[in-house]
Amino acid sequence: MNREEFIDEIERAIEMVDQARHIVDMAIDSVDGHFLKANYEAYGKYGFDQLLGTGNPYDNSLQYLIDKFDSEDM
Repeated sequence: MNREEFIDEIERAIEMVDQARHIVDMAIDSVDGHFLKANYEAYGKYGFDQLLGTGNPYDNSLQYLIDKFDSEDM
């Protein structure tokens, strides 16, 4: 896989993860269960945030993979 293909694939994955997060957020928002919402916000959403780079700034995101790959001399 060349550099452009790699970047395109990871960017496509970022879009898909963002879409999935949006779908799950909408589903959680439509539920009346406070425990379910709180559990998702505390634990489940973390994975989306980590992948998208919208959570802990010390976590590596998918964008980090692109940046790291792009900075390597290949």
